[in-house]
This record gives sequence, C-alpha cells and structure tokens, in this order.
Amino acid sequence: MKKLAIIALILTLSTILAAAETIVSVDAPEYVLSDTFDVEIKIKDVYELDSGDFHLLFDPNVVDVTDVTAGDIGNMNVVFTNKRSDKIQGIGIIKVTFDISGTSGVSGSGSLATIGFDVIGSDGTRSILNISNTKYVYLFDEGKLWDGSAEEITAKWENDNVCIGDSSLFDDLTDSGNSTDSSNSTNPDNSTDFNTSTPDAPDTPDAKVTIFVENRDDDDLFVKLSIDGDFEKQDEISDGDNVEYCDGRRLTEGRHTFTIEWHDHDTNEDYVKTKEYSVSGKTAVTLMTDEHTEDDDKLSAHVYVKNLDDDDLDDVYLYIDGVYWKYKSISSDSVGDYGEYEFEDDEEELHSFKIEWFDPGTGEDYEKITRSYITGEEAVTLYIDKHIKEDIILLSDETPTPVQTTSTPATTSTRSTSNPKPAIKNTPKSSIFHTDPTLSENSTGNNGLGQGITQLHTLIGFIAAVFALLQIRRS
Repeated sequence: MKKLAIIALILTLSTILAAAETIVSVDAPEYVLSDTFDVEIKIKDVYELDSGDFHLLFDPNVVDVTDVTAGDIGNMNVVFTNKRSDKIQGIGIIKVTFDISGTSGVSGSGSLATIGFDVIGSDGTRSILNISNTKYVYLFDEGKLWDGSAEEITAKWENDNVCIGDSSLFDDLTDSGNSTDSSNSTNPDNSTDFNTSTPDAPDTPDAKVTIFVENRDDDDLFVKLSIDGDFEKQDEISDGDNVEYCDGRRLTEGRHTFTIEWHDHDTNEDYVKTKEYSVSGKTAVTLMTDEHTEDDDKLSAHVYVKNLDDDDLDDVYLYIDGVYWKYKSISSDSVGDYGEYEFEDDEEELHSFKIEWFDPGTGEDYEKITRSYITGEEAVTLYIDKHIKEDIILLSDETPTPVQTTSTPATTSTRSTSNPKPAIKNTPKSSIFHTDPTLSENSTGNNGLGQGITQLHTLIGFIAAVFALLQIRRS
C-alpha cells in the first residue's frame, strides 16, 4: 500500500511538472560598475529536456560576448557559435546550442548557460539582452527546446537589459524583458525595443527634446541615432514611415549634433547624415534619411534625334565615341528615341555623338557631331538639319574640296550591339560642301574675270591723267 502511494505521488508530481509552463529567461545584473560581468540563461519547470538552441541579441557598442559555459541543469554539453557583431547597425548576436547526456532528458529548473561579457560602452549606456521578440532581425531565430523523443517543448522566452554605471545615471529605465511564447514571438506592439539610450543626469534643468526619424527611402531601414557622437537608439523604419525615437530626451540648452546612420541594401552602402540644432525648453527635431537606388552612380545618356528636314529619312545611323550603336527611321519633324546608352565608370566625361543620314531631297549623305559631358543620367538630343538642292555646289574631282561632309562608317567596334547595321548607300563621285544659298553659280564662276576688268580700267584712267598734266605744262 505504501509503495502504491509513493508511485501515485511520483505520477502526480510528474503530471504537475509536465503541465507547468516552461520559462527560459535572461538573468543579468541591473547595473554594472566593473569591466566584466556574467549573464545567466535560466530555465524553469521543464520536463524531459534533451537538447535545444537559442540566440541572444545585444548592442556591440555597449557590451561584447567573451565566452559561454554550460549551465547546471543535467550533464550538459554547450557550444557557442555564429557570433555576429555589427556596430553600424547596433546589432550583436550569438547562437548557443546545447545537449544533455543520456536519452531520458532532465526535468526541473536550473540554468542552460552562463555568458561572459566585456563592457565596451561608457557609463550611462544601456544594452538590451534579448532572447526573443526580434523576428525581423536578420540571422536571429527564436529558441527551440526538444525532449528525448525529439518533440518540441513549448516555452516562454523572457528578455532583460543591462545598464552600465551607477543607477543615478538612469531616470527612466524601460523594461526590455517582454516575454513571448515560443510559438508566437511578438511584443504587444509587434516590435522590438532597441533602446540603449544614454540619459543625462535627472536633476539637471535642461531642454526636453522629442526626436523623430523619417525614412524617405523606398526600402525598410534599420536606422541608428546618435546625439553628440554618443549612440542613442536604433529602430527599424518602414519605407515612407516616421518613428519617434525619443520623447523628452534631456539635453543641455544650446547646440547639439544629431546623427543617423543606415545601410541601404539597394546600393549595398552605409550612409551617415548629421544635423546640428539649437535646443531649449521643449524642442522637436526631425531627421530624414535620403533615398538611394542602385542607379545612383550610373553614367548614361538617353539619346534623341530630331528630324528638321522636309523629308522622311529611312536610316539615321548613331555613333557614340566613334563606335556604331544603332539606326532608326525618322519621319519629317519627328523625334527618334535611340534609348539609353550606359558608360563605364572609368571612362572620360566628355563623349561624342555622331549621326549619319542620306537626304533623298538632295541625293547626298550628311553627318553631324555633338560632344557632351556625361556625369550622371543625362539626355542628349541631336538635330538633323534641313537641306535642299540649292544649298550645295557640285565641284569637279580635280578641284580641292574645302569642306567634306561625306564619311565612311566605322568598320570595327569595341562594344557589341544587338542592332545590326544595314549597308551604307554609295557615296556620289562628286564632293559637296554647304554654302550660302543666296550665292549663284554664275556670280561665283565669273568672279576672277570681273576683278581683271576692273584693274585694266584703273590703269587706263591713270595714264590719261598723266598725259593731261604734261599737256598743261607745255602750254
């Protein structure tokens, strides 16, 4: 009978332990006055625990992990892996895995691990020590517990924080120890508190500043705020959203610098923006990120060609820096869109744009060159001039040509193109040059003869005047 009672008691206690809620919590000292300290990861009311893992989130600007040792619940093996420390983002993460020897597991309460820290920040700084509530942090997963049968043990995970320095430096300590069930990791407001603020002394009669940060980029950003060079807080801000970072932050009256830092995944670059404001009484400060895209450093020219001629032109060839790119047909008084041409970053800023075309109204080939500086995403427009037959003079092959407008297209190219170039029309045997349309061929052809007649008349007049003077002296 006595044996039956003992067995019943054991079964009852086992049932109670199995029914009790398992809690995993971070136990850190509230205030740290030394250069090092330890944090214990405690577990309460667990039943047949066999293995598990967890992540711990901290601020690497304030503290840094040095080592992890096994806890005292059962005969435990612990492994400290995957340390991540990003001071720009203010995110430090470690992963800890553990395994308890044997197959039956261990029940009860105790500690899973002890984590050693070095103090990095100055007095007055604070770091979160989150074991949960951070689903949106990259490479941070919720903790998991398993029993001997590889079944998951549901648990509640509770956070903590640590303050560096004496308690008099902190007047409004917020609790980061929000807890969550392992099957649903969210704070009541669906966010994580990254507040590692550096408050001033509570009794100083200073200005109270409310600080907002607005995200003007098209991506969600983790934005870090610093005041006068000291880290204040980091939070995630959705694109186009505005977040209040501080409400009534105490600062001495006068000028202060406010700096925001963020990483943009589109450009894979880190950005820093600093503003200086004078604060007094109750002051509101708004800081804004800039929008950046992957095309911020893009060098390109969007090329257009305007046809000012009266004729529709079948083939207008475009060359960029002497290399053929593409051709288009352009109607009279219309614009041909040749699209965007991208340049390499190491190319010169000054680029040449040449067009060639055949004018059916004159039966001649023409070319025109424009040079333009390309320092970003630019637009370049070239114009096809209006030509008629009266604009040109045909010269014989023996006559030197002052200006030649026909040209031979490039036959080699250093850049491949998807636009095949059709055959160039044959160039006429006679060369052409543009001249004043008001000048007739007859006036040009007789110009030398006219000058000879004028000189003869002048000579005859001079001889006649001399003869007259001689006759007057004789008389």
